[in-house]
Amino acid sequence: MRTLENLQMVGGCLAFDFINTVNTRKPEPEFEYLETFENLIAWSEKAGSLDVVRLQALRKYAEQQPEVASAALRDVTKAREMLYALFSAIAAGDSPGAAVTGEFNRRLSDAFQKIYVKFGPGGTEVLFCNEEVAWNEPMYPVLKSAFDILTGGDFEKIKECPRCGWLFLDSSKNGKRKWCDMNVCGSRKKSLEYYYRKTKSRHNA
Repeated sequence: MRTLENLQMVGGCLAFDFINTVNTRKPEPEFEYLETFENLIAWSEKAGSLDVVRLQALRKYAEQQPEVASAALRDVTKAREMLYALFSAIAAGDSPGAAVTGEFNRRLSDAFQKIYVKFGPGGTEVLFCNEEVAWNEPMYPVLKSAFDILTGGDFEKIKECPRCGWLFLDSSKNGKRKWCDMNVCGSRKKSLEYYYRKTKSRHNA
């Protein structure tokens, strides 16, 4: 059974783990992990992108304004698909379209207005909001993650699983990682290849 609890986080960064909150993109998503705003909060908790105080504030917000929360979720999933289009193009060696780039820059500008740095004895801490609760708050760290990837310059590490369409950062030593997870998509591909070989050999016998 697919649940947020057993959703794999194999993207290698927050932005890709967020984009991968559908089970497959080939040919189209069969399962949506973010069906409710509570799912979005639960995913943020699983990813460790927001602290407990912010999570509690968001839950209270959603309980008090369910219709606004539902509209917020629709916008968040729209942002997710924009991010997928952006990084899928890069993974394919193409440049993202102007509409996608424009939407990304608009959302990034909004997120960066909410980001600030706090200095303390342990060093600097990047925070994503103030006392006021914002419905799109879970997107701020995701967009910051996407910005970090884009400005990191290692585009050759951005890859898309050929079987399910999940995105991931290839941190392997030889840079030849192909699958989001070798034990999942990789093994399924091998199983299919084995099946086809056996079927073909029986027909040719």
